[in-house]
Amino acid sequence: MELFYDSRDDAYYEKRGLQTLYWLDDLGAKPLDEARPQDEGFLFAGARPLADYRRLVARLPLVRDRPGEREPLLRLDAVLDALASANVSVPAPRTWRLPLDAPLPDDLTFPLFVRTVESSWKLSGSISRVKNAAELEAESAALRRALGWDALILAREWLELAPAGEGRYGPVPQEVRVWIVDGVPLAWSFHYLNVVNRPVGFPPAEDDLRILADLASRIGSAFRSRLVVADFARLRVGGWCFIEAGPGSCAGTEHEAVFKTVAARLLGEERTLAADHVGGPLPAQGQGTGRRQEQPT
Repeated sequence: MELFYDSRDDAYYEKRGLQTLYWLDDLGAKPLDEARPQDEGFLFAGARPLADYRRLVARLPLVRDRPGEREPLLRLDAVLDALASANVSVPAPRTWRLPLDAPLPDDLTFPLFVRTVESSWKLSGSISRVKNAAELEAESAALRRALGWDALILAREWLELAPAGEGRYGPVPQEVRVWIVDGVPLAWSFHYLNVVNRPVGFPPAEDDLRILADLASRIGSAFRSRLVVADFARLRVGGWCFIEAGPGSCAGTEHEAVFKTVAARLLGEERTLAADHVGGPLPAQGQGTGRRQEQPT
Protein backbone atom coordinates (compact mmCIF):
# COMPACT_ATOMS: atom_id res chain seq x y z
CA MET A 1 0.00 0.00 0.00
CA GLU A 2 1.38 3.40 -0.99
CA LEU A 3 0.28 7.01 -0.91
CA PHE A 4 0.15 9.03 -4.11
CA TYR A 5 -0.57 12.67 -4.93
CA ASP A 6 -1.50 14.65 -8.02
CA SER A 7 1.48 16.87 -8.90
CA ARG A 8 -0.87 19.40 -10.50
CA ASP A 9 -1.97 20.41 -7.00
CA ASP A 10 1.46 21.83 -6.14
CA ALA A 11 0.77 25.34 -7.46
CA TYR A 12 -2.56 25.55 -5.59
CA TYR A 13 -1.00 24.46 -2.29
CA GLU A 14 1.90 26.86 -2.70
CA LYS A 15 -0.47 29.75 -3.42
CA ARG A 16 -2.55 28.98 -0.35
CA GLY A 17 0.47 28.33 1.87
CA LEU A 18 -0.70 24.78 2.60
CA GLN A 19 1.84 22.15 3.69
CA THR A 20 -0.09 19.08 2.55
CA LEU A 21 2.35 17.93 -0.14
CA TYR A 22 5.33 18.43 2.18
CA TRP A 23 3.62 16.28 4.79
CA LEU A 24 2.89 13.61 2.19
CA ASP A 25 6.54 13.70 1.12
CA ASP A 26 7.50 13.07 4.76
CA LEU A 27 5.36 9.92 4.63
CA GLY A 28 7.02 8.68 1.44
CA ALA A 29 4.17 9.55 -0.91
CA LYS A 30 4.91 9.51 -4.65
CA PRO A 31 3.63 11.52 -7.61
CA LEU A 32 0.84 9.62 -9.33
CA ASP A 33 2.87 9.63 -12.54
CA GLU A 34 5.18 7.08 -10.90
CA ALA A 35 2.39 4.64 -10.04
CA ARG A 36 2.27 1.33 -11.90
CA PRO A 37 -0.95 -0.53 -12.80
CA GLN A 38 -0.18 -3.20 -10.21
CA ASP A 39 0.37 -0.71 -7.38
CA GLU A 40 -2.16 -0.59 -4.55
CA GLY A 41 -2.54 2.79 -2.94
CA PHE A 42 -4.53 5.86 -1.99
CA LEU A 43 -4.56 9.08 -4.00
CA PHE A 44 -4.69 12.62 -2.61
CA ALA A 45 -6.01 14.80 -5.44
CA GLY A 46 -7.69 18.19 -5.69
CA ALA A 47 -11.42 18.69 -6.22
CA ARG A 48 -11.45 18.82 -10.00
CA PRO A 49 -14.38 17.59 -12.16
CA LEU A 50 -15.11 13.89 -11.83
CA ALA A 51 -14.30 13.27 -15.51
CA ASP A 52 -10.77 14.53 -14.83
CA TYR A 53 -10.44 12.19 -11.85
CA ARG A 54 -11.67 9.24 -13.92
CA ARG A 55 -8.89 9.87 -16.44
CA LEU A 56 -6.39 10.24 -13.61
CA VAL A 57 -6.98 6.77 -12.16
CA ALA A 58 -8.14 4.92 -15.28
CA ARG A 59 -4.89 2.95 -15.68
CA LEU A 60 -4.58 2.26 -11.93
CA PRO A 61 -7.33 -0.18 -10.88
CA LEU A 62 -5.94 -0.69 -7.35
CA VAL A 63 -5.67 2.99 -6.41
CA ARG A 64 -8.43 4.32 -4.17
CA ASP A 65 -10.65 6.18 -4.05
CA ARG A 66 -12.36 4.93 -7.17
CA PRO A 67 -14.43 7.55 -9.02
CA GLY A 68 -17.67 6.00 -7.80
CA GLU A 69 -16.48 6.23 -4.20
CA ARG A 70 -15.50 9.87 -4.56
CA GLU A 71 -18.53 11.08 -6.54
CA PRO A 72 -21.22 11.18 -3.80
CA LEU A 73 -18.95 13.32 -1.62
CA LEU A 74 -18.26 16.10 -4.13
CA ARG A 75 -21.60 17.94 -3.79
CA LEU A 76 -23.64 18.68 -0.71
CA ASP A 77 -26.89 17.65 -2.39
CA ALA A 78 -25.34 14.26 -3.22
CA VAL A 79 -24.10 13.93 0.36
CA LEU A 80 -27.60 14.59 1.70
CA ASP A 81 -29.06 12.09 -0.80
CA ALA A 82 -26.57 9.42 0.28
CA LEU A 83 -27.39 9.96 3.95
CA ALA A 84 -31.11 9.71 3.22
CA SER A 85 -30.64 6.52 1.16
CA ALA A 86 -28.68 4.96 4.02
CA ASN A 87 -31.33 6.05 6.56
CA VAL A 88 -28.71 8.04 8.44
CA SER A 89 -30.16 10.67 10.75
CA VAL A 90 -27.96 13.30 12.40
CA PRO A 91 -28.69 16.81 13.68
CA ALA A 92 -28.47 19.08 10.62
CA PRO A 93 -30.01 22.31 9.32
CA ARG A 94 -33.07 21.87 7.16
CA THR A 95 -32.11 22.33 3.49
CA TRP A 96 -34.15 23.40 0.46
CA ARG A 97 -33.00 22.99 -3.18
CA LEU A 98 -33.67 26.00 -5.40
CA PRO A 99 -33.26 25.29 -9.13
CA LEU A 100 -33.05 28.23 -11.54
CA ASP A 101 -36.47 29.87 -12.22
CA ALA A 102 -38.32 27.42 -9.95
CA PRO A 103 -40.91 28.86 -7.53
CA LEU A 104 -39.88 29.02 -3.89
CA PRO A 105 -41.03 26.04 -1.79
CA ASP A 106 -44.23 26.68 0.13
CA ASP A 107 -42.60 25.55 3.40
CA LEU A 108 -39.50 27.75 3.05
CA THR A 109 -38.73 29.67 6.24
CA PHE A 110 -36.32 32.48 7.07
CA PRO A 111 -33.58 33.31 8.01
CA LEU A 112 -31.38 31.22 5.70
CA PHE A 113 -27.79 30.58 4.76
CA VAL A 114 -27.48 30.36 0.97
CA ARG A 115 -24.80 28.42 -0.94
CA THR A 116 -24.22 26.27 -4.02
CA VAL A 117 -23.96 22.49 -3.99
CA GLU A 118 -20.20 22.52 -4.60
CA SER A 119 -19.07 25.17 -2.15
CA SER A 120 -20.10 27.31 0.79
CA TRP A 121 -17.78 30.10 -0.40
CA LYS A 122 -19.62 33.11 -1.78
CA LEU A 123 -16.74 34.42 -3.94
CA SER A 124 -18.84 37.44 -4.85
CA GLY A 125 -19.30 38.69 -1.29
CA SER A 126 -19.32 37.87 2.40
CA ILE A 127 -21.46 35.20 4.05
CA SER A 128 -24.83 36.70 4.88
CA ARG A 129 -27.96 35.93 6.85
CA VAL A 130 -30.82 35.97 4.33
CA LYS A 131 -33.93 37.34 6.02
CA ASN A 132 -36.56 37.48 3.25
CA ALA A 133 -37.43 36.52 -0.34
CA ALA A 134 -35.89 39.65 -1.85
CA GLU A 135 -32.56 39.00 -0.15
CA LEU A 136 -32.74 35.35 -1.20
CA GLU A 137 -33.16 36.38 -4.83
CA ALA A 138 -30.22 38.79 -4.60
CA GLU A 139 -27.92 36.25 -2.93
CA SER A 140 -28.87 33.52 -5.42
CA ALA A 141 -28.13 35.86 -8.32
CA ALA A 142 -24.75 36.80 -6.85
CA LEU A 143 -23.80 33.16 -6.46
CA ARG A 144 -24.85 32.29 -10.00
CA ARG A 145 -22.87 35.20 -11.43
CA ALA A 146 -19.77 33.88 -9.70
CA LEU A 147 -20.24 30.13 -10.01
CA GLY A 148 -22.53 29.47 -12.99
CA TRP A 149 -25.72 30.98 -14.34
CA ASP A 150 -27.75 27.78 -13.80
CA ALA A 151 -26.15 26.69 -10.51
CA LEU A 152 -28.41 24.81 -8.13
CA ILE A 153 -28.80 26.88 -4.96
CA LEU A 154 -29.15 25.36 -1.53
CA ALA A 155 -31.01 27.36 1.10
CA ARG A 156 -30.18 26.11 4.57
CA GLU A 157 -31.86 26.88 7.84
CA TRP A 158 -29.89 29.57 9.64
CA LEU A 159 -28.31 28.26 12.83
CA GLU A 160 -26.95 30.35 15.68
CA LEU A 161 -23.47 28.89 16.07
CA ALA A 162 -21.15 29.31 19.02
CA PRO A 163 -18.24 31.62 18.08
CA ALA A 164 -14.61 30.52 18.28
CA GLY A 165 -13.25 33.99 17.58
CA GLU A 166 -13.29 36.79 15.04
CA GLY A 167 -12.20 36.54 11.41
CA ARG A 168 -11.96 38.96 8.52
CA TYR A 169 -15.68 38.67 7.74
CA GLY A 170 -17.04 38.35 11.26
CA PRO A 171 -17.46 35.62 13.88
CA VAL A 172 -15.77 32.29 13.18
CA PRO A 173 -17.83 29.30 14.37
CA GLN A 174 -16.70 26.53 16.68
CA GLU A 175 -16.45 24.03 13.83
CA VAL A 176 -14.71 20.68 13.98
CA ARG A 177 -13.53 18.53 11.08
CA VAL A 178 -13.69 14.80 11.83
CA TRP A 179 -11.44 12.47 9.81
CA ILE A 180 -13.06 9.09 9.11
CA VAL A 181 -10.77 6.29 7.86
CA ASP A 182 -12.39 3.11 6.53
CA GLY A 183 -15.63 4.06 8.26
CA VAL A 184 -13.99 4.71 11.66
CA PRO A 185 -13.75 8.25 13.10
CA LEU A 186 -10.05 8.60 13.87
CA ALA A 187 -9.21 12.23 14.63
CA TRP A 188 -10.57 15.77 14.86
CA SER A 189 -9.17 19.20 14.02
CA PHE A 190 -10.46 22.74 14.46
CA HIS A 191 -11.63 23.70 11.00
CA TYR A 192 -10.54 27.35 10.94
CA LEU A 193 -7.05 27.07 12.38
CA ASN A 194 -5.74 29.23 9.53
CA VAL A 195 -7.97 32.08 10.78
CA VAL A 196 -8.09 31.66 14.57
CA ASN A 197 -5.16 29.91 16.25
CA ARG A 198 -6.50 30.11 19.83
CA PRO A 199 -10.20 29.34 19.41
CA VAL A 200 -12.68 29.80 22.23
CA GLY A 201 -14.34 26.56 23.33
CA PHE A 202 -11.43 24.30 22.44
CA PRO A 203 -10.44 21.62 22.98
CA PRO A 204 -13.89 19.99 23.18
CA ALA A 205 -14.71 18.14 26.37
CA GLU A 206 -14.46 14.38 26.40
CA ASP A 207 -18.25 14.02 26.23
CA ASP A 208 -18.28 16.27 23.16
CA LEU A 209 -15.64 14.10 21.49
CA ARG A 210 -17.74 11.01 22.16
CA ILE A 211 -20.76 12.69 20.59
CA LEU A 212 -18.72 13.79 17.57
CA ALA A 213 -17.32 10.28 17.14
CA ASP A 214 -20.83 8.82 17.23
CA LEU A 215 -22.21 11.34 14.72
CA ALA A 216 -19.22 10.89 12.41
CA SER A 217 -19.54 7.12 12.55
CA ARG A 218 -23.11 7.41 11.30
CA ILE A 219 -22.02 9.78 8.52
CA GLY A 220 -19.18 7.49 7.46
CA SER A 221 -21.49 4.47 7.20
CA ALA A 222 -23.23 6.04 4.19
CA PHE A 223 -20.11 6.14 1.99
CA ARG A 224 -17.58 3.68 0.53
CA SER A 225 -14.68 6.11 0.38
CA ARG A 226 -11.63 5.14 2.44
CA LEU A 227 -11.26 8.69 3.74
CA VAL A 228 -14.24 10.92 4.53
CA VAL A 229 -14.26 14.24 6.37
CA ALA A 230 -17.37 15.40 8.20
CA ASP A 231 -17.72 18.93 9.57
CA PHE A 232 -19.74 19.71 12.69
CA ALA A 233 -20.45 23.04 14.40
CA ARG A 234 -21.43 23.73 17.99
CA LEU A 235 -24.75 25.51 18.49
CA ARG A 236 -25.03 28.51 20.82
CA VAL A 237 -27.71 26.62 22.73
CA GLY A 238 -25.43 23.59 23.05
CA GLY A 239 -24.98 20.42 21.07
CA TRP A 240 -23.43 19.74 17.69
CA CYS A 241 -24.87 20.00 14.20
CA PHE A 242 -23.68 18.36 10.97
CA ILE A 243 -22.63 20.93 8.36
CA GLU A 244 -21.22 18.96 5.42
CA ALA A 245 -19.04 16.03 4.37
CA GLY A 246 -16.50 15.59 1.62
CA PRO A 247 -13.70 13.42 0.26
CA GLY A 248 -10.74 13.43 2.60
CA SER A 249 -8.45 13.05 -0.39
CA CYS A 250 -8.87 16.77 -1.13
CA ALA A 251 -9.75 18.08 2.34
CA GLY A 252 -7.54 20.58 4.10
CA THR A 253 -6.24 21.09 7.60
CA GLU A 254 -3.50 23.16 9.22
CA HIS A 255 -2.91 20.44 11.82
CA GLU A 256 0.18 18.48 10.77
CA ALA A 257 -0.02 15.73 13.38
CA VAL A 258 -3.68 15.01 12.64
CA PHE A 259 -3.08 14.87 8.88
CA LYS A 260 -0.04 12.59 9.17
CA THR A 261 -1.82 10.26 11.61
CA VAL A 262 -4.77 9.98 9.23
CA ALA A 263 -2.59 9.44 6.14
CA ALA A 264 -0.48 6.85 7.96
CA ARG A 265 -3.64 4.92 8.95
CA LEU A 266 -4.45 4.60 5.24
CA LEU A 267 -1.15 2.69 4.98
CA GLY A 268 -2.19 0.44 7.84
CA GLU A 269 0.04 2.18 10.39
CA GLU A 270 -1.26 3.03 13.86
CA ARG A 271 0.36 6.16 15.25
CA THR A 272 -0.04 7.72 18.66
CA LEU A 273 -1.65 11.13 18.24
CA ALA A 274 -1.14 13.54 21.11
CA ALA A 275 -4.09 15.86 21.67
CA ASP A 276 -3.68 19.62 21.82
CA HIS A 277 -6.17 22.49 21.94
CA VAL A 278 -6.95 22.35 18.19
CA GLY A 279 -6.81 18.66 17.29
CA GLY A 280 -6.37 15.13 18.51
CA PRO A 281 -7.69 11.58 18.55
CA LEU A 282 -11.30 10.53 18.97
CA PRO A 283 -12.43 7.89 21.47
CA ALA A 284 -12.88 4.46 19.96
CA GLN A 285 -16.47 3.48 19.29
CA GLY A 286 -17.93 1.53 22.18
CA GLN A 287 -16.04 3.59 24.75
CA GLY A 288 -18.52 6.46 24.78
CA THR A 289 -21.43 7.19 27.05
CA GLY A 290 -23.98 5.81 24.63
CA ARG A 291 -25.79 9.14 24.49
CA ARG A 292 -27.23 10.17 21.15
CA GLN A 293 -27.76 13.82 20.42
CA GLU A 294 -31.27 14.79 19.42
CA GLN A 295 -32.20 16.87 16.37
CA PRO A 296 -32.14 20.59 17.27
CA THR A 297 -35.43 22.42 17.05
